[in-house]
Amino acid sequence: MNDNLALAYVLKLLAIRDYSEYELRCKMQAKNFSAQEIEEVIAKCQARNWQSDLRFCEHFLLSRVQKGYGLQRIKQEMQQKGIQNEILQHVLAQNEIDWFALAKQVLCKKYPNYAEEKELKTKQKMWRYLYSRGFAQEEISALFKESDC
Repeated sequence: MNDNLALAYVLKLLAIRDYSEYELRCKMQAKNFSAQEIEEVIAKCQARNWQSDLRFCEHFLLSRVQKGYGLQRIKQEMQQKGIQNEILQHVLAQNEIDWFALAKQVLCKKYPNYAEEKELKTKQKMWRYLYSRGFAQEEISALFKESDC
């Protein structure tokens, strides 16, 4: 295969949404591009700022926060997408997200009267729901100590 075909493929992908470098590598390997073609195309895209892990991380973080996911889940997903921890920490420092407020918002949406709930089984269900969305135990326990929605 040639560089023009590889570049066209990557540009088609990047025209739809941002991708991490790792995701692009995996997609190109799946299409049987050579290692040299992959390196050259990714380097060209990064040099022209068509692909940036930092930009991808910012967009991905904000989209996941809007969907109501917590920090632990977002970190795990970023790791699966090949984002380095330093990049994630940099983006988190820039955005200053209130994870407690987000957890409260998510819980209020799913369980509007969560503070009035007395049944242990239901509280455990709420706890598991927030935990599975990636919120820390400290944030969840603080929510149950607070009483308003």
